[in-house]
Amino acid sequence: MAIGASLALLSSTKTLTSSSSSFLSPRRRPVPPREIRFSAPNVRRRCRSLVEDFDPAIPVEEAVTPPSSWYTDPSVLQLEYERIFFRGWQAVGCAVQIENLISLNRLGNVEFVICRDAKGELRAFHNVCRHHASLLVCGSGQKSCFQCPYHGWTYGLDGGLTKATRITGIKNFNKDHFGLIPVSVAIWGPFVLINMDESILPQHLAAKEMVENEWLGSASNIFSSNGIDSSLEHVCRREYTIECNWKVFCDNYLDGGYHVPYAHGGLASGLKLDSYSTDIYEKVSIQWCESVSTEGNKFDRLGSKAYMLLSSLTS
Repeated sequence: MAIGASLALLSSTKTLTSSSSSFLSPRRRPVPPREIRFSAPNVRRRCRSLVEDFDPAIPVEEAVTPPSSWYTDPSVLQLEYERIFFRGWQAVGCAVQIENLISLNRLGNVEFVICRDAKGELRAFHNVCRHHASLLVCGSGQKSCFQCPYHGWTYGLDGGLTKATRITGIKNFNKDHFGLIPVSVAIWGPFVLINMDESILPQHLAAKEMVENEWLGSASNIFSSNGIDSSLEHVCRREYTIECNWKVFCDNYLDGGYHVPYAHGGLASGLKLDSYSTDIYEKVSIQWCESVSTEGNKFDRLGSKAYMLLSSLTS
């Protein structure tokens, strides 16, 4: 790969081993990247043929079930990456998780790292070396710099290239032009968000007001007035691999409690399902359901409200 090749949207696959939790694996063989571009005419034509018969303005009472191809056709998923996940703000973690650590994350099939530089400013970069596109890090942890395990190119936590091994003598090489590819990053309340939209200039800390409007819209006041703010404490992170298309999981959650009495009998007895309601805003939908009194029962784990951010359903 030419040293000046564009690495704006790169992805790669990796095999997890028992040692994959280490921050850097010197024996890790670099995996050739695949550029994520979904503008090919055949993909667009294929997707258009799948959706052109459906009108979003039709009332729910008159709507029909989408075809199974919306959930299984690879071209649909490719378009969703381009139009949904890579064109807007996505919550990817909590701010307290990166106070003194470098955090490795994945959005769809793109890996990126989040860190704080020497000045404490939040930064995010694609997890790809600018030299031969090797993955830089493997796992989260403490680190004072990024060093490529392939050829030793080294980058500061601000993304700047600080060391390019054996590059002396290469004419017209300017290390200032070969820093890590940045990703727009922001903090809203307790959450860290990123935006991979190539049409906007990457910002290492986007304005809260702009992010708030683009991510939550008018519903932001609902969140902040109900305790979704920086006072929330991070307890733990759990990851689940669900063998289904991401929309299936969303469909399940957005059925207004339809399945709860039948699939979750124990949970249903702790909820006032007749209070279940859904408020739809221009950016998000918010579901409300009251819990029964916790006095004299075993449902202490149920709070008065629960929130779900679907931004992480991208793998």
